[in-house]
Amino acid sequence: MIEEEVKGVVLKQLKIDAAVYNEDLAVGDIPAWDSVGHVNLLMAIEERFGILFDVVDATDIETVADLVEKTKDYIGQKGR
Repeated sequence: MIEEEVKGVVLKQLKIDAAVYNEDLAVGDIPAWDSVGHVNLLMAIEERFGILFDVVDATDIETVADLVEKTKDYIGQKGR
């Protein structure tokens, strides 16, 4: 399930406890999710799912929910 895989990457990249994780978690909510943390998180998601976010889409991702939805969108576009 994509949501669970994204959750695993988020927990690992941001080094947070599962109790802190929720879909409303956003850039800046925790110290590790700053601008550099954001780039590293996106790169980890790209690597895990074999996708490459467009720059505009990458800057539009502000919450975990956004990240899950964009990842789903990109996975759906693979192979087209």
